[in-house]
Amino acid sequence: MVQLSLKRKMKVLFVIDRLQDDDLGLPLHGVNGLKMGRILLEESIPFGRLIDDSAVAEAIGHPYLKRIGVETMFLGDESFYPELLRGKRQALTKHEDYHKAVQRYTKHLQAVHSKCTKLHTIVLFGRSTHLLYNDALERLEEENEHVAEAFKAMEVLHLPAVHRLLRDERISQVKTIVERLAPSKS
Repeated sequence: MVQLSLKRKMKVLFVIDRLQDDDLGLPLHGVNGLKMGRILLEESIPFGRLIDDSAVAEAIGHPYLKRIGVETMFLGDESFYPELLRGKRQALTKHEDYHKAVQRYTKHLQAVHSKCTKLHTIVLFGRSTHLLYNDALERLEEENEHVAEAFKAMEVLHLPAVHRLLRDERISQVKTIVERLAPSKS
């Protein structure tokens, strides 16, 4: 599981399904990030880099990017990933690695809750992120009901994978989300 450092001012968290070959270890640093940056911000800088690099974000006049966090849930080479992509829940129950991933993400959600007090929206890209997020939330209910309730109260948006949004030219959905949830003047 790939995760970036948490930002205290973060209000919106984009959870990308998996790293692409050209992401260089950070979500949306490659072609998908360039496309997303061009469409959302009219800039030819990878979207992930804009969020990661506050100096670049400020230089191009998009201070709200500091309030959008981006993390990648999977590397794509996990042993359970093919079953997860196909939505085969029954096969996932037999994978010990999947249970460990759910446990790690549950702990990550607890950290997000304690550190990112302004977070109000999570945007999940891809079916694999939806499944793991839901399983982690179920586990969180067992471990810490208070934190689980906080996540249930948040707006959680389920979108297709980034590459599918780009392919189907529906990335404008994300632009609408960015403008609504993290306006540049806030």
